[in-house]
Amino acid sequence: MPGKVNKHVRFAYKNIFHSPPPAATPALSFSTSTVPSSLGPITPPSMAMGLPGPSPYSYTPSYPPVKTHTHPAPSRHSGPVRLHPYLEPNAITWDLMDHPSIMSRNHHSISSRALCEAATSQPLSSIRITSPYLPWTIKVHASNGSYITLEDVFNSIHRSLRTNITQSEFSSFPSEGDQRRATRAYEQRYRRQRSTRHYEEEKRGGMKRVDFLMGRSRFFGISNAGRRPDEWQLNVT
Repeated sequence: MPGKVNKHVRFAYKNIFHSPPPAATPALSFSTSTVPSSLGPITPPSMAMGLPGPSPYSYTPSYPPVKTHTHPAPSRHSGPVRLHPYLEPNAITWDLMDHPSIMSRNHHSISSRALCEAATSQPLSSIRITSPYLPWTIKVHASNGSYITLEDVFNSIHRSLRTNITQSEFSSFPSEGDQRRATRAYEQRYRRQRSTRHYEEEKRGGMKRVDFLMGRSRFFGISNAGRRPDEWQLNVT
């Protein structure tokens, strides 16, 4: 007689919501050298409806693998920590809604060799970046195990800002006016996509931390926060 088969019942502890279908519609030196739709009025949803956009989020952007470098660390020296010129205001053109590969300097792409250069004059293995518009800290760590590079800084900023927000984080805005502005930033972010596929993916991705900037998405460099050499502030316009 065959043995008795024990059956197990598993319960899912994760609520799954189905949103309605969307509406149709190197080592370079520290120098300053150069390397080579109109929308109608947007009405945000009622705040009583909760977090705008689909929830929970199933769309996860893919990032290129983090490169590792074996370049020797720059020589340490005394004095204040200076930033790489590319991290100064107006040094590069970058909309923080876009991937870092889209950024440019004087209308030229940033070379991979430049991206491998140390981000600071004194080698730092990590830094923390804050913003008055964000309740989170952006942590940057050295992917080469020695010192942070420009690529580390740009990728960390982008990865952090592409993180989805939660309902409680959305509710942390001090006013409903800020919630509406963040909602408009989310709507404008997916509506700027030219292809239908990218439009749908960005919309389905829901609200992200970049929307907390409420439309101030132009990168304007980073600056010292005035406390420690590893504490910096993200500037946007």
